Amino acid sequence: MRVIVREPSAAFSDALSTHPERSRIDPVRAAAQHRAFVAALSAAGLDLVELPTEPALPDATFVSDTLIALPHASSPEGSTDLLVVTRPGALSRRGEVASGAARAQELAPGAEVVEIEDAGSLDGGDVVVYGDRVAIGVSGRTNVCGAGQLALAVGRFGYQAFLCPVTDRLHLASAVTSLGPGRLLGTAAGFASLDRSPGSAPADLVERLMVPDAEAGAANVLALGGRVFMAAGHPRTASLLRAAGDRVVELELDEFALADGGPTCLVAVVP
Repeated sequence: MRVIVREPSAAFSDALSTHPERSRIDPVRAAAQHRAFVAALSAAGLDLVELPTEPALPDATFVSDTLIALPHASSPEGSTDLLVVTRPGALSRRGEVASGAARAQELAPGAEVVEIEDAGSLDGGDVVVYGDRVAIGVSGRTNVCGAGQLALAVGRFGYQAFLCPVTDRLHLASAVTSLGPGRLLGTAAGFASLDRSPGSAPADLVERLMVPDAEAGAANVLALGGRVFMAAGHPRTASLLRAAGDRVVELELDEFALADGGPTCLVAVVP
């Protein structure tokens, strides 16, 4: 499993954000936090692929929004069969896509490549994969056209895709993320988004760990390499995960939270 990452540049201070304290973003501190994050991934045995920084693209560190790589649903432990090159909803972010897509195609040369086309928009942060299900958030960044294109693509590879509304946050993955094929972590609002679609797996088939509203930022976690990487400062959620048997790695990622980001936003995983 390869994990694509990109360190933020000095331009990160201009990252898109709705956070009320976004003016406090410190790109130097963000770069240091990103290096610690990458070191933790490497310590977990993950194969890191580092893209060069993009000094003219403030949000380029959030590589998850530009690329989705999946094996066939019938062989979840297999190599990448499908690469979806996204079309971010923010016009300023579309220049981020080409470099990551080119590197992913080098890593998975046999994969089918699908590009989201005009008039569709799709951010990877609106895509949550668990088992053979692909939840696609329809948000301010992902429209119905883009979500529909993704649903058609993953359907050909054995996945059951469903669209769900996201109206109170940036992305679907801001409030619900996957811990594995049959496990999800999320806030009440995140699970409500899933439950508004009939395609969501029944709750009795998927374990749901509920993040308290006071720690809503903890719903965005990255489960890779036998560990769950999460932003520090959310003790109740960390305890919840540990009680469930997860090996939790807490990291200082508050600079990325100021830009509406979390651990999943910082990686694009290529099986």
